[in-house]
Amino acid sequence: MRLRISHLWLLPLAGLLLGGCAGFGGQSAEPTADPIAMPPPPRVVADGKIMPVRSAELRFLTPGLVGEIMVSEGDQVAEGDPLARLDSAELELSAEQARAALTQSQAAYEQLAAGAAPDTIAAAEAVVAQAQASARQVDGSVSASDLAAARADLDQARATLARLQSGPKDDEVKQARAALAQAQADLQTQRDALSAAKSQADLGVTQAANALRDAQDAYSSIYWDNRKIDRNGDLTQAQKDAEDSAKRAVSSAEAALEQAQVALENAHQAEMSGVQSAQSRVTQAQASLNLLLAGTDADQIAGARARVAAAEAALARLTGDARAGEVDAAQAGVQQAQANLSQLQVGPRDVDLAVVAAQVQAASVAVRQADLAIERATLRAPFAGTVVAINLKTGELAPAEPAIIFADTSDWKIETNDLTELDIVAVNLGDQVTLSFDAMPDLTLQGVVTDIKGLGTSYQGDVIYTVVIKPESWDPRLRWNMTATVTIGT
Repeated sequence: MRLRISHLWLLPLAGLLLGGCAGFGGQSAEPTADPIAMPPPPRVVADGKIMPVRSAELRFLTPGLVGEIMVSEGDQVAEGDPLARLDSAELELSAEQARAALTQSQAAYEQLAAGAAPDTIAAAEAVVAQAQASARQVDGSVSASDLAAARADLDQARATLARLQSGPKDDEVKQARAALAQAQADLQTQRDALSAAKSQADLGVTQAANALRDAQDAYSSIYWDNRKIDRNGDLTQAQKDAEDSAKRAVSSAEAALEQAQVALENAHQAEMSGVQSAQSRVTQAQASLNLLLAGTDADQIAGARARVAAAEAALARLTGDARAGEVDAAQAGVQQAQANLSQLQVGPRDVDLAVVAAQVQAASVAVRQADLAIERATLRAPFAGTVVAINLKTGELAPAEPAIIFADTSDWKIETNDLTELDIVAVNLGDQVTLSFDAMPDLTLQGVVTDIKGLGTSYQGDVIYTVVIKPESWDPRLRWNMTATVTIGT
């Protein structure tokens, strides 16, 4: 910043004071009838800059990838037109989620406010009836069939324990030996069948290899015979066809050999897997026989004894005082079912409605926030004007610097902040201004002071103020941020 302030109005006043002092030197001044000249209005000179009448530096308020740029530098747009947009796919998903949450909370409020549906009350009444029936059943005496079933369970558990303790039966051992013999026979059958299939596949490979060699020999013989004939230029179409046919026969023989080799590999794999499977069945049958011959282990006997103890306890519950707890539990079930039915019949409490209403309000706020985030993902023209600069690239992260610089270039102004507190007092709204420009020394425009900013700022020990001048005419060669010399006053 350079301050170019001049107070040319002080020179006439200084001359006037010097002239007055000359009269005190002992010589009387000649009287004159001329009036005393008044000082001219103050003259202030300062630097300024050319600026559009309105401008804006547009930034995205939230980070994100640039999804679309709808304008180019130099485009004229109307107020509210979209300029650029972030990729809002994630924001739109958040908005859908927020709307779904709002719909859910509204439905929950309506459901609570409406009270229980008739079918819900009917279901609760049925639960009460079921609980009462269960209580009556428990209250009643144990029937003879219940006791018979409990005793039968106990007898079965004891019989199982006795069988385990006595060891395996002869017929079980015979069955296990027969299963082992069958598994061994199946293993041998598998080995024979799979070995034969493998041998057959091996033979197929040999035959396919021989056929390929024969086809290659035939093709080689025809090929060299044709080359000899071809040197004299007497090769017939039939001879060419014979050569092509022999060549195709070689390709077919090669494919047949590959298929035979695949079949041989499959036969190998089938032999391995089939023998392994049959061998595993032999191993399993042998293990079953060994287990049967070894007798029952301690864990099985312990399990059978536990089942006997459980059956004895069950019989004791039917015939002893343990039934008292079951009766109390049945009565408690009735009371709980009746309490649930009463709550459904009374309807929702005010405090419950208030809680759900607060949830609806919070969900509504979340929807507005999501919509606002989507709206803020689009930069729009704040007024009608021109796109001056674009600092965006599609697919890249939006920068922290201004994304788009926007201005109304239909009119221009000059701003100067070179006026100190000693000079601003000499400037008034409506003062005439003479404008000259460093870039165009031969151009002079007239203007008028339209605004004086009331708040001064500190700069290098001075307090400076900003003054806005509106030119009365304009030259299209002038550009934004060009330097202007501002002369305020005459």
